[in-house]
Amino acid sequence: MTAVERALAVVRLTAGDRRPVTVELTATDRWSADPGPGRTGRPAGVDVHWSVDPDARRDGRWTETADVLRCGRPAPGPAAAARRAHWLLTRHPGCLLTSVPDAAGGWVIGLRDGRLLMASPRPAVPPVPVGAALTSFLHGWLTAGRALEELAVVRFSRPGARVSVRLRPRCGGRPGERGPGTGLAEAGT
Repeated sequence: MTAVERALAVVRLTAGDRRPVTVELTATDRWSADPGPGRTGRPAGVDVHWSVDPDARRDGRWTETADVLRCGRPAPGPAAAARRAHWLLTRHPGCLLTSVPDAAGGWVIGLRDGRLLMASPRPAVPPVPVGAALTSFLHGWLTAGRALEELAVVRFSRPGARVSVRLRPRCGGRPGERGPGTGLAEAGT
């Protein structure tokens, strides 16, 4: 498997308002993430987790044990991406969040608690490298006890690349509204 298909991701959060957060997917794929000013000082810490592309389909055991599932194949639109995000969370109860790109160039992020986020990059970018960094950043953010409401725009950068990702809630993404465990098995594609 290549690093794009699965990665042991390392997210380093800095204390206070120092930046940036480092998202390391492989030795050669490292991003800096600037979440902007927070309401309170950010905790320091390191989050290590498995980040897997379920579309690679080479070895299902990695998908079954993933903390983050970030799809490499775009869904036809945001509604299909939302259905797939929920379906993946239903099938993989150990997964904290999923990311499904849509054909319009954004991502739908599905969270274990049933919420959905829309992520829109500026400028437009290929979904795989930034989507992987975004989902790993969000995993680190959440496991550090931070609230998603503190994030509006996250700026990612690495040599030769800069992209801002706007995050916003998606309607219909609250628990009880077609979330995990509510019969979405038919939405797996």
